[in-house]
Amino acid sequence: MPTLRNARISISIDESTGALTSLRDLKFGDELLQHAGAVDGRAPVRIVCLDSTGNRVEFAPASVTSVSSTDTRLQVEHGTCRATSGGNHEVSIACTWSIEAAPPATSESVWRVRLENRTDDLNVIEVMFPVLRGIAIGGRCENSVLVFPHHAGERIKDPVRAMTSKRYMEFWRGATVREANGVYAREMNYCGLASMMWMDLYTEDEGTARGIYTGSHDPTFVLTGIRSETGGPESPWMGLAFRKHVPVRPGCAWESSPYSVALHDGDWRWGALHYRSWILHHIEMPVTPEHLAYDSALCPRYDLKNGGVVLHKYSEIPEMFDQALQEGIDHLFISAWNRSGFDTDYPEYVPDMELGSSWELAEGCRSIRQRNGKCSFYINVRLFDLESDYYERLGKHWALKDYRGDIYRESYGPRSFAVLCPGSSQWRKWAVDTASWMSKAFGAQGIYLDQLGSADPFPCYDESHSHTVGGGHHHGLYNHGYLKMIREVRDRISEIDPHSFMMIENCGDIYSQYLYANLTWNGAAYDEFFDMYKYTFPEFIQINMVNPRRVDDPDERGAWFYRDMSRAFVLGSVFWSELGDRFKKGDERLLDYFRTALRLRRQAAPFIARGVYRYTDGMDFIDDNSSERSPEPFWRDGAKPATSEVDWAALPFSEVTQITASRWELPRDGALILMSNPQQVEGKHIRVRALGSEQWRMESEMLLLQRELGGAGRDRDITVDGDYGAVLKIPKARLSFAALLPKVER
Repeated sequence: MPTLRNARISISIDESTGALTSLRDLKFGDELLQHAGAVDGRAPVRIVCLDSTGNRVEFAPASVTSVSSTDTRLQVEHGTCRATSGGNHEVSIACTWSIEAAPPATSESVWRVRLENRTDDLNVIEVMFPVLRGIAIGGRCENSVLVFPHHAGERIKDPVRAMTSKRYMEFWRGATVREANGVYAREMNYCGLASMMWMDLYTEDEGTARGIYTGSHDPTFVLTGIRSETGGPESPWMGLAFRKHVPVRPGCAWESSPYSVALHDGDWRWGALHYRSWILHHIEMPVTPEHLAYDSALCPRYDLKNGGVVLHKYSEIPEMFDQALQEGIDHLFISAWNRSGFDTDYPEYVPDMELGSSWELAEGCRSIRQRNGKCSFYINVRLFDLESDYYERLGKHWALKDYRGDIYRESYGPRSFAVLCPGSSQWRKWAVDTASWMSKAFGAQGIYLDQLGSADPFPCYDESHSHTVGGGHHHGLYNHGYLKMIREVRDRISEIDPHSFMMIENCGDIYSQYLYANLTWNGAAYDEFFDMYKYTFPEFIQINMVNPRRVDDPDERGAWFYRDMSRAFVLGSVFWSELGDRFKKGDERLLDYFRTALRLRRQAAPFIARGVYRYTDGMDFIDDNSSERSPEPFWRDGAKPATSEVDWAALPFSEVTQITASRWELPRDGALILMSNPQQVEGKHIRVRALGSEQWRMESEMLLLQRELGGAGRDRDITVDGDYGAVLKIPKARLSFAALLPKVER
């Protein structure tokens, strides 16, 4: 049985079929493919073709024609592919795939696949590889955790049961789907709904935490499906795969960029750093200008015209800004300003006559700039209203087309829209010109491109659009169209105003390099884990929604609000708060809390601006009179809170009961600790490791600064342990921070 190995990983295949038969972790002696039957005796490749009638047909490689094998490399060749259903016929598509073990001291294997289309009538449109099915870390799945790059990240415990639960099967976007073969699959496309091209499945078993990383290290950045699978509770295995939307026409060949499959100790952070080490060769990290670096909040206004109702007019913009400024916010985000208001008549971005004149809109923005404020405008760069007068003559031609030639449609509220193709040069020019016009005519300093990193990216088969490679049409260049749009908007508005900036809804690593910030919003009750994106890219600023949610029960609304505030603070995010009507009658305590938390966030802003987010790296949580150290928060799921204003344990989330904290590296070996103590308990400490800094060994050489919600804090709550670093007493406050700085930085 052909086998390759290095110091950590061993992989074996069946030489007659190419099916994976073993994936072993040599350090722990684990066989990860606990459910080998999940692969159905096939090689780890799936191919989707369009036949001569335009129908989709899936194929897998047929019998192996040759295998070349050494201890560090396997190469498998298949002369034909066989349909996985509907007749089981073979076609002349040759497939060669290989696995190479990285140098012996590493734990990585590198996978590649090559296709040669020797048919006359089949067009390959999708290639799924590597398809790794049957995985169970540590022999079982219930103790495993999947981190998945949905938006800014998900952290899914016991993914076999979670992915097959009603919550995930009925998720409004990105739901689990049970396929015809019985496999439960959850697949999202990059770059947009999925923000990165990596996943990590690991176990939290105490003392033996380890995992498997899979990543597509593809510098072409074509449209890529990020896919997790499971057999469900009755067949508890996990699967990981990637789908490339690439054309391989008759007589043509395609070769993939490398995929990385690696085993590691510890948790998902290994995977984050591994992916980062690759992608930094292909993207640039942004440098946040000083006029933005210290911002702590912005105030969006979606209440000009919404649902066809005029709520505020352009003449009220100076008053809106005054209200925000009184709360300590100097950044006003203007939405629902366009013809017919929010989520209507896109992309007719002209001022709505019922709200006032174009002159009044420009004067409102000018008044903000005169008071050193910032004014940003919303435009949606993805949708065309089907009811628009211009849809038949323009929108239909700019829209994405699927392989049947049909237009992708989506509905929001009572309106339906066509999804636009960023590869349409005409649409892209309209979007860039619109953003530039708002900057020049109205003085908009910020441009926000809605849905760009948030909603589903799709392949486009409209050959009249400009998504081509080497003169040939390529249906998987969605990401490239948006990259062009972002760069063109950035360059144009920078010429108009050097202090201009861009934001998008949600995340995408190739997009974020050109932005000031990403709005990572709090959505439905899935397993949000914004730390995944933040730890991989601490340079990318997140803006987190901290509005009270639209929940009728006041206690539950308050609990969600405290939870969202806590997460945003510990992540060092910019607060997104609409103020106004989002704080209802009875929410006075929430508004007071927001005001106090924002003051604390502004005190921490100079440290956050200079810091580098490191999650909990370099610190441990400890109890009074105990030497026990843990890198994780004190309370786990299901723990009962000590005291509470509401019944936290009854809510559909449990992290509100946890003390959480993040560590930030500061210049000259300093450290910033942002803390959340939702139950305001006492007797808890954080030890911050010195990480080699000699300065931490002498208290007289350090400025010890601690601040907490609603008070100045007490610097004596920080002591220095000469053998360890610093010990912080966690304040009895919902939010607090501590900065440990060299004395010379006072």
